[in-house]
Amino acid sequence: MTAAAVQPENAEQNKLTLSVLISKKGHFVNSENAILGEAGAPTIPLKADGSYDYEALSATMLKIKQAFPSETKVIIAADADVQYEALIATMDACREMQGKERHLLFPDVTLGAM
Repeated sequence: MTAAAVQPENAEQNKLTLSVLISKKGHFVNSENAILGEAGAPTIPLKADGSYDYEALSATMLKIKQAFPSETKVIIAADADVQYEALIATMDACREMQGKERHLLFPDVTLGAM
């Protein structure tokens, strides 16, 4: 995903309805203003070992936050067979960039139904 894929002409005036779907294939990140990734493929695919790539998810969320600095909301949904731990880790990755310097990303999380 390129940064240009998430930057609208006027980021502050365009509405962002950001959503993250957790599936067996990885994380699908979508919004009203941009489709992130190729159609049918997850934005953040699973790692080679079959685990979710939360670091890449946070990096993607950071790029979106930079394009929409005043936005605080994200909707997270999961396929029925996704483990609870994956849901919690996804929420954490979307809410805050971990590491030496923490960055608040999208702290207002809403859980959606699939």
